[in-house]
Order: sequence, then structure tokens, then C-alpha cells
Amino acid sequence: MCGRYVLSDTKAVEKKFKTKVSASYNIAPSQDVLVLKPNPEMIKWSYSPKWKEDMNLINCRHETLLEKPSFRGSMRCVFVANGWIEWQRLENEKKPFFHLIKNELIYFAGIYNLTSGCAVVTCQSTQRIAQVHHRQPLLLEEKQIGVWLSGKHQVERKKDDQVDFYEISKQINSSKNNNSQLLEQI
Repeated sequence: MCGRYVLSDTKAVEKKFKTKVSASYNIAPSQDVLVLKPNPEMIKWSYSPKWKEDMNLINCRHETLLEKPSFRGSMRCVFVANGWIEWQRLENEKKPFFHLIKNELIYFAGIYNLTSGCAVVTCQSTQRIAQVHHRQPLLLEEKQIGVWLSGKHQVERKKDDQVDFYEISKQINSSKNNNSQLLEQI
């Protein structure tokens, strides 16, 4: 699952996509987010099928994307990020972890429709990442963006082994908090 993410390298986004965005260290569902469709565009992170406009899904399993009625007719997009936050459950405690590939923009496979918004496509986590959570975004290499947008379903997962992660402050739990200190390792 991917319930929060970060897009903080505004200079890289402007250089690569000729688009200005504000840095955000705690992007939460229902916010407008930057996606490629293939051109950069801001759309709401909340997907609902055409037949149920209040479903508000934020993730879609890659394994069932082509089967689930909720995703029939969806189109492809790609989320642009610097990393994502996932919570590790240990007994009665949830610890947030920041996942990133150092000094790189990260691309998550996504879907959208014209009537609602978008959702992150997730997959089974790698063994190393699974110690935090069993799901993760389906990561794309930059050269895979066009392939995903064209509708190809199978994606070779080449970026997974480059992901680092570390524990961060529980202040990330409130979407009202949005500053770079949230991502400091503890």
C-alpha cells in the first residue's frame, strides 16, 4: 500500500518536465498530485469507478488491475515522487518509514479516469522492503514510463533493489505537517 509520499525536488521536476510544483513532504490522498499522462498534469489522488463516484481508492493492485470491475476503462498515468512513506506494524505500534532512491526522482505506475482522479498501482514488496510492509508502489524506470502509458501490463521490476528506507518521526501521521524535518532519520 502507498498512503503518503514525497515530492520535494522541485528543481529536478522543473528541469525534466518544464513544470513548476511546490515541494511537499507529506502528500496525502485527496490532494492534487503531479502525474504524467504523458504530459505533466495535476489531478486528484482519489480514484472512483464511473459507476460509484464515492469509492475514493488510492491504490490498485497490479495483480488484479485487469480483472477488477472498478478499474475497467481506467487509463494509465505515472506519479512523480522522491519517495514514499509506509508504516510498519509491531504489536500495538505503527512506525513510519521513508522509502527512497537517493538523489533520484521515482516513478510509480498509476491509473486514472476522467471523472474522478488517480490511484497508485501497487505490487508485492521485495523481501527486504517487506519487513516494513507487504505492499509497495510498482516502480518504473524512466525508460519504462512510455511503455506503461501505452498499456503494457508486465513490467520488469529493475528499480526495487535500489530502494533504501529508514524510520522517521510519527509527526508524518498528520497530513497537516509538511516540512523537510519530517523525513529526518530517527
